[in-house]
Amino acid sequence: MPMALRPEDVERLDLRAREVGVRIGWALSFCEAPNPEFVGLTADTIDEDIERHHIFVFGPSRVDGATVHEVELLLDDLERGARRIVPDEDGDPRLT
Repeated sequence: MPMALRPEDVERLDLRAREVGVRIGWALSFCEAPNPEFVGLTADTIDEDIERHHIFVFGPSRVDGATVHEVELLLDDLERGARRIVPDEDGDPRLT
């Protein structure tokens, strides 16, 4: 049976994403998709009309223990510089 995260788990992961984002120069968020059985990591970008968009750089993926662990490892990698977020040819953030 699919699971959803508890609100405090979403808050904890989102806070960690925001902290890592500040360190690496991207506005990161951990969030649930419209269907709370799916989660992901987003990076914000601003388009030519000065509108903010949340672009998934990881996910959305079905919530399970492995997905949450992957997000935590990804945040560790981003913080250490082992992985990076770079703009693609359209300026949208992409994970490398």
